[in-house]
Amino acid sequence: MAYWLFQANPTYYRILDAIRDLETMPWLVTRYKTLIQPDDGVLIWVAGANAGIYAIATITSLPTVLDTEQISDLDYWTDHKRLREDKPRTTVQFIRKLLGQPLRKGELRYDRTLRDLPVILTPSSTNFKITPDQWQRVHQLKG
Repeated sequence: MAYWLFQANPTYYRILDAIRDLETMPWLVTRYKTLIQPDDGVLIWVAGANAGIYAIATITSLPTVLDTEQISDLDYWTDHKRLREDKPRTTVQFIRKLLGQPLRKGELRYDRTLRDLPVILTPSSTNFKITPDQWQRVHQLKG
């Protein structure tokens, strides 16, 4: 089992609405395509002024390129140029939604385990590998 952090940018995608409304959703895979597997754990990170972890999820499908009609969250995209239909997607299923009390970036910088999350150190990607200790720490705080 591996652990991931998937980042969404609210400038291009209504991620908070999607977390609130959906139980599962497709997620763009820009790297680690061969490593992401069903049952892997995923932290959902929202970028921006209120950056932080807003959900805990699990992977339910292998990354694959979907036809446009198979992309079930099209209505949440605010910038369809960023959709990247030629790239693979995996499906995530939400385990716990943290919309009311996310783990914000400002707090995480003071946690000795989570301050080294790759999205904090180098935030310019969509998919990040995280450690089992980081996964467990989020569960200690919000699980």
